[in-house]
Amino acid sequence: MKTKQKIYAMVFALSGALFASCSEDSDLDIIGEGDVRIGMGVKLKNSGVAGARILNAGLVVQSGFIQIKKIELETEGVDENGNKFEKEFELKFKEIKKIDFNRFDSEVDFFINIPSGNYEEIEFKIDLIDNRKEPSIQLDGTYTYQDGRTVPMRFQVFGDDDDDFDFEVELEADDDDLFFLNGVNNPLALFQIDAKGWFTKVGSFELETADLTDGVLLINKDKNKSIYRKVETRIKDSTDIELKLN
Repeated sequence: MKTKQKIYAMVFALSGALFASCSEDSDLDIIGEGDVRIGMGVKLKNSGVAGARILNAGLVVQSGFIQIKKIELETEGVDENGNKFEKEFELKFKEIKKIDFNRFDSEVDFFINIPSGNYEEIEFKIDLIDNRKEPSIQLDGTYTYQDGRTVPMRFQVFGDDDDDFDFEVELEADDDDLFFLNGVNNPLALFQIDAKGWFTKVGSFELETADLTDGVLLINKDKNKSIYRKVETRIKDSTDIELKLN
């Protein structure tokens, strides 16, 4: 199995991997109907060092969360009679799904059930939303100044900045072939958030001179706006992920 990235005007920067044989957990949310159970997990990208260091500028991302409103599926494939089909599903949790993550967390966060069958493509659209006065996306970490001082860092994206945020993930077979999914080998889609990529346009001087709010380097639509706009643009211009099966 392999992954292949493809450039789109997306609003969430992710990379992913697909693994066979996902363990089930009755305590986790299960949405959708069908005998194929796809495990979904979210974590920070592991840069190979402690935290995710940005531009060697002292910024380290350690944890965060996203809040999911709903998941829309668009599927294409061939039925048992050899006829091509296209189906759409809208899957909702009983309440807004908040997923906390860090770079060590590779566990399943929830499951999606879909019917078994021969698929050409499955596209996931994950809609994010603010909830209970918390943002759609939040990153937490630290910033270490050049003089050695360290302060907490918090980056927030609120959905009302430019409607609700969302991102898309595509799963498709190599060379336009079909892939068969059933209830025997349930896949796991693990999505790694590339926080490092979000801050690539932010320079050390901007971080060194950023305003603090109650001792915190807070970055959102109201605080340190120039940094926020650069990161927001990077999120929207980043890549989506096309998961491909050999």
